[in-house]
Amino acid sequence: MAYVALYRAYRPKAFSEVSGQKVIIKTLQNALLHDKIAHAYLFSGPRGTGKTSIAKIFAKAVNCIHQPNNEPCNECDVCKGIDQGNIGDVIEIDAASNNGVDEIRDLRDKVKYMPSVGRYKVYIIDEVHMLSTGAFNALLKTLEEPPKHVIFILATTEIHKIPSTILSRCQRFDFKNIETGDIVVKLNEIVKKENINITPEAVYAVAESAEGGLRDAISLLDQAISYADDTIEEDDIHQVFGSVSRQSLVSLLSAISSKEIPNAMMILKELLAEGKEITRIVNDLILALRDLLLEKSMKSANPKYRDLVSTFSYDRIYYYLEVLNQLQQDIKWTHQKRAYVELALVKMMEHQSIKQIDYDAAITDLKQNIQELKEQIKSQPKQVSKQTKVPLVTIKQVEMILNHGDKDKKTLLQSGWAHLKDYPRAHLKMIAYLFSQSELEAVSDDTMLVVCDDINLCKRLLEPETKKLALEIFNSKQHLVDDFVAILKSDWIVIREIYKDLYTKGQKKPKLPPYDLKLYVEEQNEEKKEPEIVSLAKSYFGDKVQIKE
Repeated sequence: MAYVALYRAYRPKAFSEVSGQKVIIKTLQNALLHDKIAHAYLFSGPRGTGKTSIAKIFAKAVNCIHQPNNEPCNECDVCKGIDQGNIGDVIEIDAASNNGVDEIRDLRDKVKYMPSVGRYKVYIIDEVHMLSTGAFNALLKTLEEPPKHVIFILATTEIHKIPSTILSRCQRFDFKNIETGDIVVKLNEIVKKENINITPEAVYAVAESAEGGLRDAISLLDQAISYADDTIEEDDIHQVFGSVSRQSLVSLLSAISSKEIPNAMMILKELLAEGKEITRIVNDLILALRDLLLEKSMKSANPKYRDLVSTFSYDRIYYYLEVLNQLQQDIKWTHQKRAYVELALVKMMEHQSIKQIDYDAAITDLKQNIQELKEQIKSQPKQVSKQTKVPLVTIKQVEMILNHGDKDKKTLLQSGWAHLKDYPRAHLKMIAYLFSQSELEAVSDDTMLVVCDDINLCKRLLEPETKKLALEIFNSKQHLVDDFVAILKSDWIVIREIYKDLYTKGQKKPKLPPYDLKLYVEEQNEEKKEPEIVSLAKSYFGDKVQIKE
């Protein structure tokens, strides 16, 4: 006996054997039970989702001698005859090859004849969107008022091509892509019956690669059986289907994240040497990033990309997706696909946008570390201490800078301010970036005045270690300043107006009034706790107790 493809051998013969489409099946079963059979149905949806299979099952059910029932019995002569194709009451028409007016007119002439065995003649017209405009017009009247013994079932994968005049004459059912879990269940049934040696990971890879089409999944399994020698592994599925394995995707994404350009290019070269198509590599990278984003958002208990979840920030994933989506559009119109992919990979590792994302991530980590440190300090036992507020900046310092301004030096320093974001020296990058978030407002002989929007940034800039590194930046080419102060921008606006007002009133070197700049460091002077034995002695002997070192 000739070999029968698995998708044909395991085509469902009853509603209970159909995977997915539960709403559609329930509706049709209720129609059978209550004998409310419509004269025309339209099944639309992606390929391999059960349109033709359900149409055949429904055709059997309406003609089964054991009606009313919600299933065909598959035991009576009518059901068996329809399955074997021996009964002419179920007519399948391929609209792709019978799309002319003459074929539809011939159909229209034949519908008036009574069914030979069953209650109904059922016309299943597959890919009905392929009919010509004239053929649709010829079908209209018959479709609207067919003989009572005729049922039309129209199937299409492109519902937008069906004229509204046809849609309005049919009960419409929209088929959905089948869930991966339902496909896995069906595949496991086939694997068990056929005694196929296959790993669970390979079964899931088949279901995932089918993208919602059960027929595609079963055909891929059939192909993998012919390819594999003994046990079908996940890598075998990727080889047959041309997709990229999860291990390769993890390696490539890790190399991109670590900015290892030679390693990323080597992985790409190996994938191309294995025969993977460039469009497939890009598509699988996008799907991997989508899964990574979902796992990060939903905190999946069993993430597929466990090692990458913690290292990939949301901004990084969004940027990578943006680059790859643009790449998908670009490679459609070029013969240099590999060059475009290589350029995109470099862009994902070395572009200014990814550098900015790294800077932002570093600042976020720094803030998180500071917050954790604060929480640790709060959780420690409190000691009796006295706090002294020491000002980090005084109004007198601001006054001195303004009264001894050096415009040339200010202009020179401002000319390089925009380049602080991209400062080349590694150990000074973070400090330079912090200063790029501030504004230079005044410079005296030896001191700068910068203003910030955030009080925490002010305090950070005024730290001794920060000052030391900052002065290394500003004096790198020539000695310009010995010190700087940082204040809040909101305070600077007030001080500047006061200074201008005093200057216009005749004060050549205005004396600023007292002003709280809100920048303090708290020094703690811990009080020595009196030993318990000393306290006990004092309670007995009073002031006569003397403590000698």
